[in-house]
Amino acid sequence: MKSTTTPKRRLMMTGVPASPGYAMGRVQKLVNQEFSVSSDPILPERVPKELSLFQKAVRQSLRELEIAKQNIQKMVSKDDARILDAQMMILQDPTLIDPVLEAIRKEHQNSRWAFHVRMKEIISQFEQSPIQLLRERSVDLSDLYNRMMALLGDSGPVMSMEGMTIEESAILIGHTLNPSHVIKLKQGQAMAFATDTGGSTSHVSILARALKIPAVSGLSDISVKAEAGDFMIVDGSNGLVIINPLDSDIKKYKAKIEAFKRQAQELLTTRRLEPQTLDGKYVKLMANIEFPMEADEVETMGATGVGLYRSEFLFIQKGNPSCEEQTEAYRYIIHRLNPLTVTIRTLDAGGDKIIPELSATDESNPFMGWRSIRVCLDKTEIFKTQLRAILRAGEGCSNLRIMFPMISSVHEIQESKRILAAVKQELLDQGVDVPPYEIGIMVEVPAAVIMVDELAREVDFFSIGTNDLIQFTLAVDRSNERIASMFQPHHPAVLRMIHHVVQAAHREGITVSVCGEMVTEPLSTLLLLGLGVDELSMTPWNIMECKKFIRSVSYEEARTMVHQVMSMSHTDEINHLLKKKYMQKISDLGISSFIVTADFNKSDRTLVKLNDHIVNLDVLE
Repeated sequence: MKSTTTPKRRLMMTGVPASPGYAMGRVQKLVNQEFSVSSDPILPERVPKELSLFQKAVRQSLRELEIAKQNIQKMVSKDDARILDAQMMILQDPTLIDPVLEAIRKEHQNSRWAFHVRMKEIISQFEQSPIQLLRERSVDLSDLYNRMMALLGDSGPVMSMEGMTIEESAILIGHTLNPSHVIKLKQGQAMAFATDTGGSTSHVSILARALKIPAVSGLSDISVKAEAGDFMIVDGSNGLVIINPLDSDIKKYKAKIEAFKRQAQELLTTRRLEPQTLDGKYVKLMANIEFPMEADEVETMGATGVGLYRSEFLFIQKGNPSCEEQTEAYRYIIHRLNPLTVTIRTLDAGGDKIIPELSATDESNPFMGWRSIRVCLDKTEIFKTQLRAILRAGEGCSNLRIMFPMISSVHEIQESKRILAAVKQELLDQGVDVPPYEIGIMVEVPAAVIMVDELAREVDFFSIGTNDLIQFTLAVDRSNERIASMFQPHHPAVLRMIHHVVQAAHREGITVSVCGEMVTEPLSTLLLLGLGVDELSMTPWNIMECKKFIRSVSYEEARTMVHQVMSMSHTDEINHLLKKKYMQKISDLGISSFIVTADFNKSDRTLVKLNDHIVNLDVLE
């Protein structure tokens, strides 16, 4: 008898690559369970008992979080365990605790309702934040909410794993995934994660990378479209999932899984190799980091230091951190990596990095408004506090570089240096052993490029921020989908600007670093190498692939290629030349991600761009 069962339809979805690698397995869904919470008031005589109940729940939550930290430490490392510190700090924050206690005392609210109302307010603020990092941290707040609500009542937590049997080699999917879910997993239970929400900097993503579990987040509705038991492929390197894949998909991803294993071992062997070309040109490969704990990855990934520590993330986490809080964070990085170079960029508030205490919220164009060094030179006490913390943190070391962002005039750098000199003198007068340091600036606006000869006489190094430089030079907002394709790193104007900056810097005997998305792409790396850039700064997990590419080419051929490219006036012409000459080499090297800057027609189907991540069509078809 012929089967009437209809084969399930293949569905491909793209999201955010949260943790690299590939996995295939059966879907297991985390089931949503809602809390029941009542606003019924309590009798006055019940108030002491409700206060006690709430305070006991807080103490129990702190104990559970401490135990969870110890578990993470056993699973991965002490530094990865710090991801739960934020929850513990929030649980002791008066802005959360005091309103709950007041609502119980004065309004006779029951403890569960009082906590529910206040915590939901805080979660909503994070979820609606224009800052991606804060939106991602709302997951941690929800995790804390679930934990406390379970302790304050009888219901199980939302998306609970309690009572669930996690199958071996399952792919876990859900609307969201909390750190507490990951902590409870046993080795081998989860092959991969896929969630509707989250991003690459969420704590679950950090944990997934530490545990080497492939993960894709930001899929919007994977929890609805995937059914329990579906066979699914998770491509954490490119932010792609395939539900009910074809046999051809499975065959190709089996090969990719094996290749990824070989490549991981191969790349680890390059960790101690020098990042130099076939003819001996040495290029420093530096790491971009956002959190102190990431300093532990820098050497592991083969970096020669930190080219960019984004200090604003400390401000995003803590509002306006004290000198002591900043000193502790900076000291950990500087001393952990000494004698490797550590470059601390001073506060870069504004644009898409909104810090309520420091950022204007009513600007029609915040990217070109009151931001970065402009904020620091207006809020001089905040600026001085940060500079004081940086210098104190570097005491006893000799690897410190201080970098000022978004400089557009000689006056701004001179004023910044004047304030830094005054802070240094204050510390010397107090008997502090101020460390040696270098001063640099971010070259990321066209004005700085035009004034580069004068600016080069004021500093020890340049760092070209390609994301903003391209955006401002080409008048292209990358977040605007209608013109995002016009964001062209290989535009002749962009390449000529970089060339002009490098030449001016080298005339004055100072070095040039380049950071931004452009750095991680091999075709761009080749051009930057040929343009004479001294350092490339990128996310730590891109370093070994970049090193692998650099070691496969000669400096002379890179210079020859740049000489050809600089005579061209069309971006498409440049991209066609680069692709024709180097795409096969990139493929042979097994490098997994590269930028597509050309406009492709229907007959040119080598690559396709999905949500800003590149996927080979050979994998998809």
